[in-house]
Amino acid sequence: MASTPIIPCELIVEILSWLPVKTLMRFRCVSKTWKSLIFNSYFVKLHLERTSRNMQVLLKLKDEDDDEPCTLASFCSTSSLIQNPASSFDDSHQHPFAPLKSILGSCNGLFCLHDSLFVDECEEHWVRFWNPATKIMSEPSPRLCIRSPKKPYYTKRGYCYDDWSDTFKVVAMILEKKTQQMNVWVYCMGDTCWKNILTCPSFSTFEQVGCSLDGTVNWIGFSREFYKRVTFADIEILEILSYDVRTDSCRYLTVPDCNFQFFSEPYLAVLNDCLCVSIDDERINFVVLLLIEVRDERSWTKLLNIPYESLQINTFLLGELRILCLSGDVLLLANYEENGFILFNMKDNKVERTESFIDFEFHMVSFNYVPSLLLPHWKIYFLSNYASVVRTLS
Repeated sequence: MASTPIIPCELIVEILSWLPVKTLMRFRCVSKTWKSLIFNSYFVKLHLERTSRNMQVLLKLKDEDDDEPCTLASFCSTSSLIQNPASSFDDSHQHPFAPLKSILGSCNGLFCLHDSLFVDECEEHWVRFWNPATKIMSEPSPRLCIRSPKKPYYTKRGYCYDDWSDTFKVVAMILEKKTQQMNVWVYCMGDTCWKNILTCPSFSTFEQVGCSLDGTVNWIGFSREFYKRVTFADIEILEILSYDVRTDSCRYLTVPDCNFQFFSEPYLAVLNDCLCVSIDDERINFVVLLLIEVRDERSWTKLLNIPYESLQINTFLLGELRILCLSGDVLLLANYEENGFILFNMKDNKVERTESFIDFEFHMVSFNYVPSLLLPHWKIYFLSNYASVVRTLS
C-alpha cells in the first residue's frame, strides 16, 4: 500500500498565510497544532503583510452629530465599491456593529471604538479594540476622567499604530478654554492608565476624529496663532495639526493654494497612503490636494481641480462632497445634497452618477481596512520566527 504523502511544514505555512481570515478561523478546529500556528505572532504578522495587498473599505453611516452612535457599517472591497457603489449597504455587505458611540479608526485590522459618560461632574472616556474578522473585542480601557462641572473644554481624538514601539495608541487632545492650551493624553494598548504627554496651543478643527497615517494622527483646521495674525478676508489659509506618536510631538502643516472661503468645510482623509484635503473653491471648482509624505510639507501635489459643472452638480444645490476611495483613475464621491454617489474618471473626465438609499440625516465616512488575525490585546511582537512556526507543525 502506498504511503500517504506528507506535505512539508514550510509549504503548509506558506499556503495558510495566503488564506482569508474567515477560512483560518474555521481551520483552528483542525487540531491544537493548527490553532497554535494560526495565532502564532510570526504567522499573524506574515498573514497581515500578505493580506494588506487586498485593502478593503469600511463605509459607516453616522448622524451629523458626532456624539450619536454608528447606525450601519458595511465592508466592501475597493473594486466592488467602484463597480457598484449603490449596493454597498445591501444585506451581503452589512456588518453588525458594536454599540459604542464612534469609530476612531482602523489599523492592521483592529478598530478602535470610543465611548463616554458624564457622571458626577466628571466626563469619563474609554476605548475598546475590535477585530471584526475574528469577532473578538477587548475589555474597556482605563477611563480618562475630565473633571469640569460646566464642560469648558472639548476633545479631539485619534487612533494610530506606532511601529517604533510596536503598539497601538489612542490620542485625546483636551482644550482648556481658560488657558487656551490643549493637554495631549495618550493611551497605549495594554497600559493601566492614560498618560499626559505634553501641552500645545489651541487648534480649532472641523472634525473631532483625526486621520491616521504612518505613525501620525492629523486634524485639519486653524490654530489660535493663525487667528491672531489674519483678518476674515485672509481666512483661506488652512493648517493641519499633525501629532507624531513615534516622537510624541506636534507639527503644523500649511495647506497651500486652497482659497478657502467657508462655503463648505474642507475635508481631510487618507487616500492611497497619502493625506488628502478636499476643498470647495468659491462654489466654482472642487479641489483635491495630496500630501505625499506626511512628514514633508514640501510634498503637496494637486490631484484634482475640476468645475462643479463638469461633475454635473448644480452649484445652487451644492452640498457636501466626500471622497470615499480611489481605484486607478476612478474617484468615488458621496454627494449628500443629491443623495447619491458620483464616479469620476480623472483620465477621460467621464462622470457616472448612481442613486443611493442613504437618508439625508446621515453622512457616510470611509475607513481603510484589512482583515487580520491580530487579537485586540496583542502587540505585533516578533517573538517567534519562521523556524519556530515550522517546529510547531513538526
